[in-house]
Amino acid sequence: MGPAGIVVASSGPAARLATSLDGSHWHLLPAGGFPARFALTDIQGTASGYVAVGRWTTAGGLGAAESLWSGDGRQWSELPAILPTAPPGPDAGSAVGSVVVGSGGVIAVGRGVTSATLWWQSTDGRHWQSLSGYPPLGPTTCTGEGCAGLPDGSLVGDGARMVAMRGGADGGVWTSTDGRAWRTVAVSGDRPDTQATAAGLGNTLVLLPGGILVSDRTTTWFGEAGVE
Repeated sequence: MGPAGIVVASSGPAARLATSLDGSHWHLLPAGGFPARFALTDIQGTASGYVAVGRWTTAGGLGAAESLWSGDGRQWSELPAILPTAPPGPDAGSAVGSVVVGSGGVIAVGRGVTSATLWWQSTDGRHWQSLSGYPPLGPTTCTGEGCAGLPDGSLVGDGARMVAMRGGADGGVWTSTDGRAWRTVAVSGDRPDTQATAAGLGNTLVLLPGGILVSDRTTTWFGEAGVE
């Protein structure tokens, strides 16, 4: 949902786009809305337009993390914005998987050539900076197989705000509108455990109008928003 209504799309190369003003009546856009070398993984509306993320196919075949921008969800930039990676360059082998949106900015979540999770932040969906260390969560301290290169918690957004959450004894909750400046939220009661908020495990973390829902598929927690 964005300033020109709802925009949805199929994933992968040659993605097809459809738009709607009310969610009931849809208009399928002509094929070729995205550049041929762009493989879409996620599309989200922001306060000022729409951002599409994915991978730009390079001559070497690895691809690079890229984003496209549109003010109306119909006409998209012909050339992608390159999301910075280390090592830099179009053959770094990175891709974006999803976008988390707040009212003042977005965070793109992807993977690098080493399979480490990468975060990028943008205030407008067009100009990006790398977020090393996954602030405010920090990197995971897990030492088991497959644990390296992950944030120590999960990130979710609803278009107005982003929430970062880490479970366990040293857990915490933070909120932000742009993905750069974070505010600590006081929490009490039965907190989710570390596994429930771990990234990459298929857990459920959902922002609701009155709080946040967390589930690890066996146990569910609900955090109700209090009055400050």
